[in-house]
Amino acid sequence: MIQDDLTVAVDGHLERVTKPALEALDVLWQAVRQLPISKYELQAMEWLLASDSTADLERMMGGNGVIDWPLGLPGGGQAIVRVWYGDGLTRAQRVGARYTVVQLPADYLGRRLWAIQDAETDDLVRTGPDALQFSIRESAIAWILGQVNLAGYRAFPAGAAAV
Repeated sequence: MIQDDLTVAVDGHLERVTKPALEALDVLWQAVRQLPISKYELQAMEWLLASDSTADLERMMGGNGVIDWPLGLPGGGQAIVRVWYGDGLTRAQRVGARYTVVQLPADYLGRRLWAIQDAETDDLVRTGPDALQFSIRESAIAWILGQVNLAGYRAFPAGAAAV
């Protein structure tokens, strides 16, 4: 039984929702059952999502932590059903959400510098005792983007190539 939260979504039909596993699957089932899909797909989704068990889903997700199902819609379209472990955010997305650019009060020369607020510590990002300060907002944004890129790079094990 999956103990962690799951994030579920259906492209174009259900925005990302993060809840405890069975609650998330119930929300997903309520959305999927409204789709104009075949009887076969509906039965398969009911078996997987409305069974009050996560054992089959857990086996299907394996070590990937995510699974997608394309469901056929009338006219040749598709609705992609997606289930993730946790909040569904990548490491890079978490890093991007962690930092905010803020403008500091004017200093004694009247300059309004920029800094970066860290939501985890609720403090300004520091190098040693001093907060990082930037003369233009774009430089602070570039620092955050650098951290996001590093987080994405570090998400791959040594020797693995990002695709």
